Amino acid sequence: MPTKKFDRELYNKADTLSKKVMSDWLKYAGYGNVDSEEDYGVDISCMKDGTNYFFETEIKYGWKTVWPDSWDEIRIPYRKRKIIDKWTREGCNGELIFVIFRKDCKKAWFIKGELVKASEVKPIDNRYVKGENFYHIKVKDANLMDIGVQED
Repeated sequence: MPTKKFDRELYNKADTLSKKVMSDWLKYAGYGNVDSEEDYGVDISCMKDGTNYFFETEIKYGWKTVWPDSWDEIRIPYRKRKIIDKWTREGCNGELIFVIFRKDCKKAWFIKGELVKASEVKPIDNRYVKGENFYHIKVKDANLMDIGVQED
């Protein structure tokens, strides 16, 4: 299965920013034990009200302002299945949530792991790879959130 070639510079830029913004938001929203140390698993683990939460974050740089009406799906790279597989092997304990940030990190889609796991997987041609597999999540099934910053 073809996948996008790993870009260390882009990864460092996006990973650092998305984890910082998400960690700050989680602390503000009352989550405790927020841990974003790199362990090659989910980006952030934390707790709230006795429940473990696991957040996988990414920045969609093509999403610059309002989510376009023509984008009726949110696509998550199928290579993220390793996170879903690990969560499933461990009994789906806790909440797994995928967070897709807008370029400026002021808005984000929150998508439950169960939904991603059950979503259709189809190949998409993109500027990096022809035929890379993605999970296809309907926008109506995801939750769009403001991330603590007012719109300009």
